[in-house]
Amino acid sequence: MKHKLWLVFSLILVLAATAFFVVRSAEDKVSDRMLSQADRLAIPGDWKLTRETVRPERFMCISTNPCPSLHRTWETGKELTEDDITAVFSGVRFRMKADRPCERRSNVIGKSPICASRGSDGEFEYLFTVWSPGPGEPQLVVLNVEPDYVPD
Repeated sequence: MKHKLWLVFSLILVLAATAFFVVRSAEDKVSDRMLSQADRLAIPGDWKLTRETVRPERFMCISTNPCPSLHRTWETGKELTEDDITAVFSGVRFRMKADRPCERRSNVIGKSPICASRGSDGEFEYLFTVWSPGPGEPQLVVLNVEPDYVPD
């Protein structure tokens, strides 16, 4: 009897470990796919990545932030033109739609978002925002990638 109990317990442990690794492998595939899709943006080599936060896919995502999700911030070192921004999206296979021309408004004081582009590849939603710290100052760019919960 004791031997059978030990055998059942061992079998349960093996099944639990197998299930854990199968689920983790599936989660990692989703996270890796999100990162590889985000890497299709043609970010210029002279932009300095100042922040990156990656929330991987998890079976239980207990947070107000979705999983998986990605947040990246760059210092561009210059004021961007429309051509600079269009070039960033040249490697993606979906349309990024801008909310307005990417120019700092003359009546804005201090750090402000000057334009945002949004798009979806059907699986992930991309939000690309250009920030201006002040007139004539180098701009910041923020990329957020989250699951696309609303199909187009």
